[in-house]
Parts: sequence; C-alpha cells; structure tokens
Amino acid sequence: MLQTLLQNLLPGLQNATAVAIPLAVLLAFVARRPGGLTKWLRRSAALGTAGALALAAMRLASVLGDREVLEGWVLVWAIVAEALMLVYLWRSYKGGYPDEGTNIPVWAVLSVPAALILAKGLDFFLFAGRFVMPAADVVWPGYALQPGGFLAGTALGLLAGLAVFRVASMVSVRELVRGATAIFAVVMAQQAVIVIQVLLARGILPMKKWLLALMVPLINHQNWFFCALLAVTLALPAFLFLRRRPAPAPGLNPAQYRKLLAAVRRQMRWGAVVIASISLVFGLATVGKAYADQKPELSPAVPVVAQKGEIAISLDSVADGRLHRYSYTASGGTVMRFIIIKKGGSAYGVGLDACDICGPTGYYERDGQVVCKLCDVVMNKATIGFKGGCNPVPFPYKITGGKIVIAAEALEKEKKRFR
Repeated sequence: MLQTLLQNLLPGLQNATAVAIPLAVLLAFVARRPGGLTKWLRRSAALGTAGALALAAMRLASVLGDREVLEGWVLVWAIVAEALMLVYLWRSYKGGYPDEGTNIPVWAVLSVPAALILAKGLDFFLFAGRFVMPAADVVWPGYALQPGGFLAGTALGLLAGLAVFRVASMVSVRELVRGATAIFAVVMAQQAVIVIQVLLARGILPMKKWLLALMVPLINHQNWFFCALLAVTLALPAFLFLRRRPAPAPGLNPAQYRKLLAAVRRQMRWGAVVIASISLVFGLATVGKAYADQKPELSPAVPVVAQKGEIAISLDSVADGRLHRYSYTASGGTVMRFIIIKKGGSAYGVGLDACDICGPTGYYERDGQVVCKLCDVVMNKATIGFKGGCNPVPFPYKITGGKIVIAAEALEKEKKRFR
C-alpha cells in the first residue's frame, strides 16, 4: 500500500514543486512594486496551464504529433525567456528596484510562467489522465490510493512553493535576485540537457564520445537537477537566519522594538517552514523514490511438460487460492509462463503471465491481491481469465477428472509474447 501511494505521490510532487519554486521567487520579485506585472504573471500561468491541459487531451486522443519535437521547442522557448528575464531582474536591481523609475518589461516575465508550466504540465496532466479514465477491470479497495497519492503530492509541492514565496518576500532584493538566479540556473540546465538529448536522438548533433560521456549521466539522472533545485532554494531561508538580531534603533520605544523582534521571529518561523518542507520533499524524492521503485521478484515457475499434446495440473495443487506460476517450453525453445489462481467455488482464473499492455513482465501477490509487476495495477480476481485492461491474456482450457487441462497448441499460439 505504501509503495502504491508513493508511486503516485512522487509524479505530482516533483512536477508541482519544480514549477512552484521558480514561479514563487519570480512572483515575490514582481510583487514588490505595485503595478500590473503580478496580474500579467498570473495570466501567463493560466495560459500555460490551459495549453498543457489541451496538449495532454490531444495526446490522450492520439491526435498530438511528435511530442519529442514539440517539447524541445517549448524548452528552447523557456530557456530564452528565462535568460532574458534574469537579465532584466539584474538590471532592475542595479537600477534601484522597486523604486520609481525601475521596472521590468511585461514581455520579460510574461513568457516564463507559461513556458515552465507547459514544459512540466504535459507529463503532469498525462499522469492525471490515468485516473480520469481508469481501466474497467480495476476494482479494489486500495485504488483510491492512486489518485489520492497524486493529489497529496501535488498539494505538498504547491504548499512548498507557497512557503518559498513567503520567505522570498521577506529577504532583500539583492538576496532575492541572487536566489532567483541560482534557482533558474538549475532549471535552465535541466532544460538544456533535455534539448540536447532531443538533438542527439534526431541526429542533429553528432554523437561525439566526449559529448556522450558528459550527457549520458545527466540524462540518466534527471533527479539530480531536482535535488539541486531544492538545495539552492535553501539559500533563501539561509539569508534570513544569517541576519543579526536587530539592535534597538534610536527613537524606538520598547513596544516598537518588541514589534520589530516579533516580525523577525515570524520571519524565522517561515524560514523554518521552508527548510522543513524542502527537507520533506527531498526525502520523498530520494528515499521515498528508492522504495517506490523497488520491484518484487516473481516467484519461481514450476516447469510443466505436455503429454500427448496436453498439460494437466491437479486442482488440489491450486486449491489454496494463491497465485501459482508455471513454465512451459514451447517449440523453438521459447519459455512461456502462465498462472492459475482459484477465484472461489469451482471458478479458476487461468491466463498467461503476461498482458496486452505490459507484455511478459508478470504478476505477483501482494496482500492477497494479484498485481501487475510493471504498472502496479491490482487485478480484480473475478476478471482473471477474461480479456481487457491489464488482465492476464486468457487462453482456452478445460476442467476434467480433477485436473485443469491445457492444450499445448493453445500455448504455442501465444509464444510470440515471450520472445
């Protein structure tokens, strides 16, 4: 149950956090000066969300073209927009922002939220689409853990972004610009790696040994960038904690000084909230991910052979209601696996240890349920032996003389699934 929860919580958590943190520092910057920039930033975020939702719907409807190329162009747009935005952030800071006479052009911040959300939102909404249209055969008490975990992860990521916004609003403009630069540098580095990956896959960039030696570890360990994003975000609360306790200023009475100290304590509390939330997200993204990615080993399959073209398995050997796995060597040496489980009464679920969706990855038992090893979908035992969804591929059999009898010919027809 915990593994299922984490497997669905982490995609929502990582996508939401990766967007919420950079947008939080950008919003904290533009909100320091009254004007229309905050309004335009929110409109840009709404536009990016709508675009990501539309692309996900097109993808689910199989009408979206080459997704890889589309994502590549979106990321190029994001990198250019973020680089220009950082240039204007520094220029504004050097000019005395947020004083009058210094500002950031609307177009310099308008593209960033839309590009960020569009880049991450497609995966986010595609994952969420699994819960909108679940497989008809998935009926089990723990199913609510999947959408529930996804929503919990998304909420945690957004709350972490909210805490970062509050702290970013409390640091000085200089500290905020430095923090934003570090945060967007990590974001842009990951985006650049994905763009280069697309260029290499398309043959646009030559596959030089030095380039592959550099890129392969970065491509295979995208989680490094997420951890780096969390690490540099901690600079913002660090700025608060490194401040000295304010000394009583001339002209302040004791009540005013106590009010000043209360404001400082409030800042420290928000700094602690950011550190705690970032630490929690980091723990889930590392230790939690390692646990969620664990794949159970399949139980050994019992070898069976055909006698006179038939395989016979005693009903007594499968009467315990547990999953039983068998292997059969078909012609050409192809080793096939099939499973048998007693569903209740005189009903048995018989099928290949493979499905139409996930292939021959197999099934295992967890808490009395039959689970697909690849996608973690739990089977409704009553539907095992029927076509559809992630169910084991059925094949004909008969029960006679206290045995389940399977024609070897029926297995031979399906051996291509195990090649």
